[in-house]
Amino acid sequence: MHSAGGWEGSRVSRSAVARQRAAGIWPAPPPGRHARPARPARPARPASPGTSWPASPLSPAGRLDGWQARASAITLLGLIGVSLLIFGQEYRHLEAATAAGLFSFLTPTLAASSAPIVWFGLGQPGAFGLVITPDCSSGLLIAPLCLLGIGLMIPRRMRLSRVARGLGGAAALLLAGNMLRIGVIALAIRVAGLGLGYQLGHLVIGSLVSIVGIVGSLVFLAWSITSPWRRPARLRLADLR
Repeated sequence: MHSAGGWEGSRVSRSAVARQRAAGIWPAPPPGRHARPARPARPARPASPGTSWPASPLSPAGRLDGWQARASAITLLGLIGVSLLIFGQEYRHLEAATAAGLFSFLTPTLAASSAPIVWFGLGQPGAFGLVITPDCSSGLLIAPLCLLGIGLMIPRRMRLSRVARGLGGAAALLLAGNMLRIGVIALAIRVAGLGLGYQLGHLVIGSLVSIVGIVGSLVFLAWSITSPWRRPARLRLADLR
């Protein structure tokens, strides 16, 4: 039927092939004909006990890491929001010092040490001070933003990195808008006096600046989360969480 040294001859029955293989006389297939391609060697695992392979985001360990990152971010946002409510006085002091530093290039300013007050035009006629009340602080807007961020970080379909960038940019816009509002009120008082200038700057122009800042921060947050823009870099685990 077939020779012992090759594959010549007619077809052999399966039972005969099985008997010959059991007896050890069935030859192996020649190279290049029925041989299967060799599988690529798997990379060796790190020998050092301190190193390990990164877990896939789709594996249980990767999902656990993703939830750990989200839980840490949610806890941080909660602490920031509660801190703004508890330490509101200290935060308004910080806002007064920031405003005094920003507008010192235009007019002599000073932040009071005992209260959140910004003094404008010190040493000049018509000097005045603006008190940053809790209703006029950016902390009143950033605290609800933290609560909104917690709600956005809970769903798995929201990328953690995008939500974090959106919240950071929105908070910066709210703080910048409040600084601009303080400057607008001070300019209106300087131009129109304490009576009319304060009413015009605080109730009309200042309110418009606050509305624009709030709308702009929300638009930026929505754009950061839903934008189809992709960075042409390598795939990162944080984007898959």
